[in-house]
Amino acid sequence: MIKKINILIVGQGLAGSLLGWRLLQAGHSVLIVDPGLKHTASRTAAGLINPITGKRLVKTEHVEEYLPAAIGLYQQLGEFFGETFWHAKRQVRLFQSDEECEQWKKRRSEAAYKPYLGDQFNADTKAYLHDSLKGGFEQKQCGYLDTNLLLDALKQYFQEKGCITQQHLNISDLTVNDLTIQWQNYTADKVVFCDGYQLQNNPWFSWLPLQPAQGEIFTLKTSKTLPEEIVQFGKWLLPLGNGMFRLGSTWQWKPIDEQISAKAEATLTVALEQQFPQYSDAKLIQKQVGVRPGTRDKMPFIGNHPHCSKLSVFNGFGSKGTLMIPWCSERFCELLTKGVMLPSFVDIKRYEGDCPVD
Repeated sequence: MIKKINILIVGQGLAGSLLGWRLLQAGHSVLIVDPGLKHTASRTAAGLINPITGKRLVKTEHVEEYLPAAIGLYQQLGEFFGETFWHAKRQVRLFQSDEECEQWKKRRSEAAYKPYLGDQFNADTKAYLHDSLKGGFEQKQCGYLDTNLLLDALKQYFQEKGCITQQHLNISDLTVNDLTIQWQNYTADKVVFCDGYQLQNNPWFSWLPLQPAQGEIFTLKTSKTLPEEIVQFGKWLLPLGNGMFRLGSTWQWKPIDEQISAKAEATLTVALEQQFPQYSDAKLIQKQVGVRPGTRDKMPFIGNHPHCSKLSVFNGFGSKGTLMIPWCSERFCELLTKGVMLPSFVDIKRYEGDCPVD
């Protein structure tokens, strides 16, 4: 028996999950297809939100829209499920050079940066730092999302609604024509690909300039006192409570093989020993690897295929999915349900000239 749905979603990472949630709330029928892997980018990610990033302390473009949308949605979902997904948390960044200190002074004087940059501090004011360090500064409006807890809650919700199936979708099994999308015993008005870096293997969207980056994260446990704040130091340390903390992350563009490399492991180990020697004997609980679906212009890929509006993509959020996906999913939902045009900076129309004509 053929089942009719509005939208077929490929992938139940953060992108597919939040899009599916919004579409269901808008009264649309969806089916989410996901293989249930545990090492995806969303499942591996620490879920950090940090408006100011990079060596030059650059404010994320459009963060003024992204941030309230993200916190608002995560709190709304927390109330719905009776869980705490979003954790607003104090964050500090340690100066890695004198130049970085000068850059902080410059940014601190810029009005657009004032809501996100706090006061400078010396290393001797932090019990967990050794005095030889250069100190650092506070970062405002930061925190982290318990991504796995949220994805598990949404998966259970989708299961109760009967709108998720755990299996791998082979693109060759999709039948696309002018009227409908067909997959197994389902017909859909549209298919949306939310499957991360696998987009590079998608024959309909492989022309988009995806730049995947592999990264590793450690989860460790120590008997020593941990900071009560997130610490950025070229890498980052996220305290979780009860002596547990996460340490990340590495960046690797080749090879993309979803395997933890000896080089990446050494990078994290050395970083921890240099900045926090008191934790060098921490017990390693878990090593994880994931692939960030980055893009050439650091903006996501959202929208309909230039030659077939039944094929869509919601992808390319890189390392900032926790921050960007809530706002972007609302914009995309408006396109799918009301025909409201996407903002040009996220619309894949910006790369339309690269799309093959056939």
